Amino acid sequence: MFCRLTALFLATKTTNNPISLEAYTSHIPKTVPSDVLDLEFLVAQSLSFEFAVWHAHRALWGIWLDLQSLPDTADRPQDIYDTAMMHARASRLTDAELLYSPSQIALACMSLASPAFASQWAASKIPGSADTLQPTIETIKSLITQTGHPPDVESVRTVDRRLKLCKNPEKVVGSKVYLAKKAEEERKAEEKRSRKADEVRKAMENGDPFGDELSWEEKEEKIKEIVEEDDND
Repeated sequence: MFCRLTALFLATKTTNNPISLEAYTSHIPKTVPSDVLDLEFLVAQSLSFEFAVWHAHRALWGIWLDLQSLPDTADRPQDIYDTAMMHARASRLTDAELLYSPSQIALACMSLASPAFASQWAASKIPGSADTLQPTIETIKSLITQTGHPPDVESVRTVDRRLKLCKNPEKVVGSKVYLAKKAEEERKAEEKRSRKADEVRKAMENGDPFGDELSWEEKEEKIKEIVEEDDND
């Protein structure tokens, strides 16, 4: 749940619609700012910090605008664009975005809505491309019409169960493993603070706030301890 909330919060930033974290979490029951902050960097890192995904909707709008400058396309019923947009939405439910570019998917959606307009646009952009482009467009059209529909509820539940089994419990906020890991980190940090406090107290008791001069063996041992602590941190 918190991964989805974190992803949505990141989306408000990357689309230039920022919302303060406090205002965002105040509208979501049983959620505090730390629930989002704990996963924000992890989600961004998992995305390789690539937040913008260009989809077919924008390319389809560009095709629709290009049609204004073409001859014999002055009469462009709005329902053609609406139908093409419906197919573009359906393409999000298929593997099309993993196999083809947004412009190819957009052209296929326009071809489903109006083959004549799609052919005219393609001819204006890439003259003589019908023979090479048409097989790809037909494949995308078949993919959209055959698989571009919402999955049934039972299949979604099956995938959801599998995803839960695949989760790393150490990264699931609130899980027993996550809490145990945090407790162990806090215990080590507390031991480190206590050890440093004891060293300072002993040095003060001996009258030298900087402590006694260390022998070469003690210096080497101290360096090893510092290196090990840095590695653990």
